[in-house]
Amino acid sequence: MYLTVLPGVRTDWTGQAGIVQFASKDLEHWEYLGAVDLDSPRVIDAAVARCGDGRYRLWYKDEKRDCNTFSAVSDTPEDPASWVLEGVAIPGRPHEGPKVFRLAGTYWMIVDEWRGQAVYRSDDAAGNWTRQEHLDGLILTAPEMTGGRPVVGRHADVVPLSAGEDGAERALLVYFTHPHWGGEDIGAMDADPRTRLSHVRAAVLEVRDGVLMCMEH
Repeated sequence: MYLTVLPGVRTDWTGQAGIVQFASKDLEHWEYLGAVDLDSPRVIDAAVARCGDGRYRLWYKDEKRDCNTFSAVSDTPEDPASWVLEGVAIPGRPHEGPKVFRLAGTYWMIVDEWRGQAVYRSDDAAGNWTRQEHLDGLILTAPEMTGGRPVVGRHADVVPLSAGEDGAERALLVYFTHPHWGGEDIGAMDADPRTRLSHVRAAVLEVRDGVLMCMEH
């Protein structure tokens, strides 16, 4: 388990943040292994996967470096001290919540751009991430509508599914929305308790003609 830790009970987005590592044999009892040194006082949203080159990579958001996705690499991921910083993996527009998975022979990364999830692809997940061109590379731009305005899908996770009747590989995309929050800063949020409401939703992912498609449910 890779966990983001911020000290204290937070009422804003300030303060230091780091990623720590735990291990468990039964998913009930967890052993603290230590913090991952990523050379930044503000790192969150860890995702880990084994890449096509056989090595493990950790992707995360660095809020002190343009809120982009950075990566670290390890051959012994059970050791928190083994991670070696590689650098920026997804530059450009600020985003968060990376998730890397393999579907239909390709590695995919989705990140939360706060206007939907952006989609990137790589042959081996070791680098060379390319943004999907279809629909400006975005999915979950309006899975809900509230008061006539679109509500975007936020941080997501991906779970493999059995193949469809046509034999195509599929995966379940689980994400959440804030249907009554327009994205304002915490201090400017309406006092209405509904602004804290979240919906947990799901959609099915498939690859069609090389494009990652999201069948929203």
